[in-house]
Amino acid sequence: MKTFAPVFLACLLAASPCAATVRISIDLSRQRLTATRDGGETVVWKISSGRPGYETPSGRYQVMRMEADHYSDEYDQAPMPYAIFFSPRGLAIHGSFERGLGSPRSHGCVRLAVGNAEKLFEWVEAQGATIEIVGDTPATKPGRERRARRRAPEPEFLQDQAYRY
Repeated sequence: MKTFAPVFLACLLAASPCAATVRISIDLSRQRLTATRDGGETVVWKISSGRPGYETPSGRYQVMRMEADHYSDEYDQAPMPYAIFFSPRGLAIHGSFERGLGSPRSHGCVRLAVGNAEKLFEWVEAQGATIEIVGDTPATKPGRERRARRRAPEPEFLQDQAYRY
């Protein structure tokens, strides 16, 4: 009877495969996301994390929820395709149609090109994920910040006006 327990335990462990998860590592300093899935396939993509004042927090996270077709309630229904939420603050890794990946521009989320976000979403949906965010948000160059302000849309109350400042 004593030999039965180890054999039973070994069979039980062999019957339940280990849950392989996607390892997502985000380097805020380099504005890069590296993801490795079971089998060793690795991708490295440009991101845009939180800009100064809206920094993406570093730390270790688990996936809280996922939505393939999400729109932000906080930011005028801005599209956030293939959203992988990792923070109770509502922060996510998601696709973006915006230009400028490779520099911090978001309100704290981690933006990817939509095609890359879709691939990552599929991997995480199939295998789960661990997320590690390291580094610091690089300082925004003053010239870029000025150009971004110039391109910013006018406030709603000015959009109907025929004149511009």
